[in-house]
Amino acid sequence: MTTASRQGSTVPALAVLAFGAILPYLLTGGFHLRLAMLVWIYAILSMGFNLLYGYAGQISLGQQAFFAIGAYTFALLRSMAQWSAAPSLAASLAVCMLLALALGIPLLRLRTHYLAMATLAFGLILYGVAIRWIDFTGGSSGLAVPPLKFGDTPLDRYGIYYVVLFFAGVVLLLHDFIIRGHVGRALQAIRDDETAASAIGIHFTRYKLRMFVLAAAIAGLAGVCFSIVSLRVDPSMSEFRILVSILTIAVVGGLGTRFGPIIGAIVVIVLPQMLVQFGDLETLAYGAFILIFLLFLPHGLAGLIETVAWRRLLRKSAASDPQA
Repeated sequence: MTTASRQGSTVPALAVLAFGAILPYLLTGGFHLRLAMLVWIYAILSMGFNLLYGYAGQISLGQQAFFAIGAYTFALLRSMAQWSAAPSLAASLAVCMLLALALGIPLLRLRTHYLAMATLAFGLILYGVAIRWIDFTGGSSGLAVPPLKFGDTPLDRYGIYYVVLFFAGVVLLLHDFIIRGHVGRALQAIRDDETAASAIGIHFTRYKLRMFVLAAAIAGLAGVCFSIVSLRVDPSMSEFRILVSILTIAVVGGLGTRFGPIIGAIVVIVLPQMLVQFGDLETLAYGAFILIFLLFLPHGLAGLIETVAWRRLLRKSAASDPQA
């Protein structure tokens, strides 16, 4: 059985989106709806990281910078330039992609921890600019973002949820399409051995640069969604804790898996709310939980689920094969 057939169809992704569409009717209040929106936003952010690191094997520690760049660009165009939402979104993604292209051409010559440190430095620079360039970014106070409107009426929280869900659905289907097709197989070949990938005709530099730019655009889209939900952007969007959240989602959900970003985002966003009852021990309990995943589930929850499902499929195939 080929890798593509093992990856399956788009049905699971569509099922996830269908559940997301009915989720607001299952929730009990505005706080839970906001948590659901944050889950989708962090899932978007983590899907870009999953393509770049989980499949292409390029460790970038600057995704939080593009997350903030997308949000700031959207906020500036909406509040200062008085642009409407659609062109502001397009321009925000274009800025992220152009910066990623300019940054990726020299940086992707680096390998492993050198690339990680270079992209981390970019994130730190962006944070410094955001907090110190007060006339442009608003400094630590940030910038207000005008609410989305349908006609002359601002969208309510349910309308905003479905806007976020729409963008999450676009990214999820794109993420699914890439990893199930020949591009996904090429990325995995690059991740496993660049020399071998080059020997079979894969232009690994071109693929890595494309994924770096795409991951930046996806991070920028997540930033735009966050600004739409929060109606404010500030330097905290480029802080190191955002990167920690991305890495935690990768560990919990499963790096290099189809649905790891979504599963990991659910756990990372919802779990702290469940651990509040532990009071001062909340941080300790959260750290112990992550440690358990590192020790006993190195491929995350999605890796465990996919392994079990794959083994069941093999058993069914063997049982239906008369020559088995």
